[in-house]
Amino acid sequence: MRLFCLLSFLGCTTFLLAAQPHLEIAVYNAPPFGFQTADSAYAGLMVEIWEDIAKELGYSYSFHLTDMEELLHGLEQKQFDLGLGAISITPAREQRVDFTQAVNPSGTGIAVGANSLGNTFQVYWKPILISLLQLIGSLLLVLLLSGTIVWLVERQYNAPPSDKKIDGLADGLWWSAVTMTTVGYGDKVPASRVGKVLGIIWIFTSIILLSLFTANASAIFTSAKMEGHIRTIEDLHGIRVGAQIGSSGAEFLVREHVKYQAYSQLEEALDHLLAGDLDAVVSNVPVLKYYNHSTRFAEQLAISPDYLLKNNMGIAVQDNSPYRENIDRILLQKIAEPRWQKAVYKYLGD
Repeated sequence: MRLFCLLSFLGCTTFLLAAQPHLEIAVYNAPPFGFQTADSAYAGLMVEIWEDIAKELGYSYSFHLTDMEELLHGLEQKQFDLGLGAISITPAREQRVDFTQAVNPSGTGIAVGANSLGNTFQVYWKPILISLLQLIGSLLLVLLLSGTIVWLVERQYNAPPSDKKIDGLADGLWWSAVTMTTVGYGDKVPASRVGKVLGIIWIFTSIILLSLFTANASAIFTSAKMEGHIRTIEDLHGIRVGAQIGSSGAEFLVREHVKYQAYSQLEEALDHLLAGDLDAVVSNVPVLKYYNHSTRFAEQLAISPDYLLKNNMGIAVQDNSPYRENIDRILLQKIAEPRWQKAVYKYLGD
C-alpha cells in the first residue's frame, strides 16, 4: 500500500512538472529594460518584472539575448514565446506580433549633446531668431491695432491745429510705440476724452505686454541653452541624425522619410553624437534618460521634452499566444505595486 502511494505521488508530481511550460524568451539588448551583465546574468526592468510573473505562474524559462529584428522574427517563426526589453508598441511591430498590456509609458524622442549646442546657426541661432521674430511680430500687431484705434478716435475730434495733435496713422503708431516703451516724449498726445481714456488703458496694457515679452524672450534663450532647438520632426531635416538599427527611432525616421545614419548599438550613435559627427540621435526616450542618468554618458546629453511620438512599452508575444491572458493578469498587479515604481526610479531617475 505504501509503495502504491509513493508511486502515485511520484506520478502526479512528474505530471504536474511536465504540464508546466518552459518558455523561450528573447531579451532585446537595450538597457535598462533588458541586458546581459558582465557575468552573463540577465538584468533590467522588464527582466525583473518577468521573473516575478514567472514565479507566480510557475513558468520555467530560458533567456536569449537578441536584437530587435531577431526578436520579432523569432516570435513570428515561433522560436520564442516572449520578447522582453525596451519594446515600444508601434504599428509596424503590431502587424508582426502581439503585445501584453502596456507596462511603461514610452515614446520616441531626440537627444543632442549637452555641450554641443554651441553657436551654430542651424542648430542654435536659427530657431531662436524664428521664435523671437514671432514674438516681436505679435507685439507689433498689437501696437498697430492700438495706434490705429487712437488715430480713428482722434480724427473725429475737431481740435484746433497743434503740433501735438495725432493727425494721421503714422502719428498714432508713433504715440502707441513711445507709450508702450514708457518713453513718453509727449510730442504726440490724444486730445479727446475718449482718446485720453484709451491712452490710460494702453499705458497699463503696455506694462503687462512688455513684462510678457521679457519673460518669453528669456524663456526662449533659456530653453535653447538647456534643451536645444532640435525638438520636432521638422528640425531633423537637413541635419545629421543617427539611430540604432531596428529601434523605434529608426522606424519613426523611415516612416517620416528622414535621412539618418544607422548604428548597430545606441552607445555607438551616442559616441558619434558627443564627438560632433552627429547633430542628434533619435531613440526611445526612457532608454535615452537611462544613458543620461546611469552610464558613462551621464549629464552629457540634452533630451528634448517634446516627444516625436508617444506610445507604450509591452511584452511581445506570438499572435494568439496561450500565455498572454495569464501574463496580463499578473502584470497589471505588479506595475501597480510600489516596488515597480522604485525599480523605475533606480534605473531612470526622476
